[in-house]
Amino acid sequence: MIPRIRRARLRGQDGLHVLELKDDRIATVTPERDASLADGELDAAGGLVLPSFIDLHLHLDLAYSLDLVPPNRSGTLVEAIGLYAAAKENFTPASVCERAVRAIEDEIAFGTGAIRNHVDVGQTAGLRLCEGVLAAREKTKGRIDIQIVTFPQDGVIRDAGAIDRMREAMRMGCDLVGGIAHYERTPTDSQRQIELLFDLAEEFDADIDCHIDETDSPESRCVEYLAAETIKRGWQGRVTASHVCALASYEPVHAAKVVALLAEAHVHVVTNPGVNLHLQGRFDTYPKRRGLTRVRQLMTAGVNVSAGQDCIKDPFYPFGTGQMLEVAHLLAHADHLSSASQIEQVMDAITVNPARAMRRTDYGIEPGCRADLVVLPVENVHEAIRLRPRPTAVLKAGRHV
Repeated sequence: MIPRIRRARLRGQDGLHVLELKDDRIATVTPERDASLADGELDAAGGLVLPSFIDLHLHLDLAYSLDLVPPNRSGTLVEAIGLYAAAKENFTPASVCERAVRAIEDEIAFGTGAIRNHVDVGQTAGLRLCEGVLAAREKTKGRIDIQIVTFPQDGVIRDAGAIDRMREAMRMGCDLVGGIAHYERTPTDSQRQIELLFDLAEEFDADIDCHIDETDSPESRCVEYLAAETIKRGWQGRVTASHVCALASYEPVHAAKVVALLAEAHVHVVTNPGVNLHLQGRFDTYPKRRGLTRVRQLMTAGVNVSAGQDCIKDPFYPFGTGQMLEVAHLLAHADHLSSASQIEQVMDAITVNPARAMRRTDYGIEPGCRADLVVLPVENVHEAIRLRPRPTAVLKAGRHV
């Protein structure tokens, strides 16, 4: 274990600092007074030290599957789902594990210390993909924290066995209940899916992270059901709405109502800028919608907004690297987050905001926080997002990973 980090720059603080580490935690943070190094100390060399990045939305079972699936000619979400449904019949737990570990290693190398992963437990996938992702988590244990969400890719009402498979996946070791409410055939079925998700969450005392309104259609109103049910069930602070793209297409008065409802329900929101930019707006001519949710409006209203990678080289998204600074860079462009304060908010979206959604109480650069840290060869947040450098060091519980 590294005893201390020297010559570190910290967000919002002048000068250089020393981080004393003890028993996998940060023990003290003090101004640097002596630049000389002792054996075993890590020299940040004036670089920015941050708590490790958090990727709050990823699909490890999909990662690096692009070449295993026929080409997505339309580039749409619907075609990608169909192509993947046929291909995944041939996926084994071992093959999923191998690709998932590769993606996890990429994320670690770029400074990610925690991932929330959605694993497909739809009709075609069964529990094979879940087995593979659970195995990948075990292989990388101690180097990264991974939460796993049961994701019913084929719906819940239209896939009659989904809830039973989700229940079994929770028993196998998954952590959160997932969903895809907008994928049901009717608004009534979408609302019923949300009720069933909360029933399952109550059964396991689990948090919820639901894919929702991943469409440009202003008629898709599932996130309202999700927020209302959150309040009804007393699950405030324990629910995440992922994507929420349709919100950007609502007329302003209704959008303001929904944003206020999300704030009231303390629902966390995850946007996935690369994938949302790529998949949404496919039915538009010009002007084309950007596809993201109303990030700035949600942040202004006090909604906790995070950003995720979502996909790495799969039929949904042929790009993706697992680099959260790249995700932040895309987010800044996609929603015009360019002022100094907004750039800080973008960094929050891959650090403190997802930590809050994961209900982490030991995250940060303060005494008592776990020493999950990334050292970047830049002096400030602006330069980190502008240059997107590789880390000079990535620590997990005070150890190099």
